[in-house]
Parts: sequence; C-alpha cells; structure tokens
Amino acid sequence: MKVLILGSKGQTGLALEQLSKNDGHVTIGLDIEEIDISDRNVVNRVVDEFRPTHIINAAAYNAVDSAEKNVEAAFSVNALAPAFLALAAKKTGAIMVHYSTDYIFDGEKDKDYIEEDLPNPLSVYGHSKLLGEQAVRAILPQKSYVLRTSWVFGPGGNNFVSRILKLAETRKELSFINNQLCTPTYAPDLARVTLELIKLNAPSGVYHAAGSEILTPYSWAKAILEYIKCPVVIKPVDAAQFETAARRPKRAVLANRKLEIVGINMRGGRSTLDKYFS
Repeated sequence: MKVLILGSKGQTGLALEQLSKNDGHVTIGLDIEEIDISDRNVVNRVVDEFRPTHIINAAAYNAVDSAEKNVEAAFSVNALAPAFLALAAKKTGAIMVHYSTDYIFDGEKDKDYIEEDLPNPLSVYGHSKLLGEQAVRAILPQKSYVLRTSWVFGPGGNNFVSRILKLAETRKELSFINNQLCTPTYAPDLARVTLELIKLNAPSGVYHAAGSEILTPYSWAKAILEYIKCPVVIKPVDAAQFETAARRPKRAVLANRKLEIVGINMRGGRSTLDKYFS
C-alpha cells in the first residue's frame, strides 16, 4: 500500500502514520504546513505526484464554537476539501478514508445512533462535516470509508484529557456537565480500526467508530482526575449553566454496529487511560 495521510500532525494522523509505517506501508504524512487541502489544484498535484493507493483524511476544522463565526473556513476545510480529495482519489483509483463526527446528529434520539439514522446537525461544524461525508460517498460510492467518531483524544494533541490536566494545575475546583453524553475515543484505537477496515477489504460505506463506553463530561473528567490521583474537587452541573456559541447534541451516542458485523471492536474511554498516560 501507498498511504497518503492528511492532517498527519493531529492526534489521529500521528497514530495513523506510525501504525501504517509499522505495517510496512509506504507512507507520507502531510499537514497544513505542507498542503492546503481546500485548494483543488494543490490537492491534484500532490495526489498525482505520490499516486497513493489509499488517501486518509484526518484533517478538519474542529473548533466547534469558532466555526459559528468562521463559517467560510469551516465549510472550506470540512466540506469542500473532502470533495477535492475524493475527486483526486477517483482520478487515480485510490481508496479514500474520511472522518466525520457525532455532531451530524441532533442528539434527540433516546437510543444509540446507527449509521442509517437521518442526520440533523445543530451547528455550523456539524453541518460542514455532514456535507463533507456526503461528498465523499457521492463521488466514491464503491471506494470510500466514512468513519464517524466522537471526543477523540490521544498523544500529541489538544483534547479533553490534556485540558483537564492543565486546569487541574491551577484550580482547586472544577465543574463539568453531567446531563450530556459522550463516548471518548482513543486516537490510536481509531487508527487501528481504520487500517483493519482496509486490510479486511470491508464493504465501502459509513461506519460508526467511537469509544464503547458512554460517559458524561463530568464522569469522564472524574475518571481522569481519579486516575492521576488528583485532589481537585469536581462538581456536576447542568448544561444550561454553560453558554456556548454552538449548540451541542445531548445524546449523540454512536452504535458501532457495522464495525462489529465485520469483526472489529472499539475500546472504551476509561480502559484506554493506561495507554494514554504511558
């Protein structure tokens, strides 16, 4: 395999590049400094030069609240860029993997979301990510994987865990929402699942690939602080006490049903803390 990874300096990109190289694949990782994926000409030139068999897009505009003001930037990276990458992949015959998000759902369903559920994003970020995944599937219906994930954390990036650690350095008390649900996903686990899908030659399509443990931001923060034996007091609060620019889904829990059908399992958030801190 010749693997081209976009967003190679992000949490998932770092894990992907390492695993791909460990598996013996010819791998090139590019980040924002090396490629502007929202420029179609640049994308075409890079893909033509490298001629990858697989293109994995781990790049995204994921500043959820900032996207409400920077609409053009969010849609450029999250919607247009995936379309440009898919068109380049189609031209060269490459298989494409693209990551999407639980934020394409409104969180009003009282059960876990399956891949066939109808999206209804509440934010600019969610809307832009939905358009991106739809573009990839429309352009490459037989040669693409869209992996929807949630609350990704891993080495080398800014994430919920790293923010908790930073806050705990200077505060004696922290408050976190306890009436919204999340499924923290370990980036190296997401990378492993991605490469397993490719190796299995699994059917093309949309897959949910989120951590298997359902938590709230409060219970997730509490687990992190308990793991590092931090004495900071943590209190549960209602989401209504926090005002954010972007609306968040209350219960956007993804069921990894299709992954399980092909024999791939995801681990839960707390069970991956050993790996993260090591």
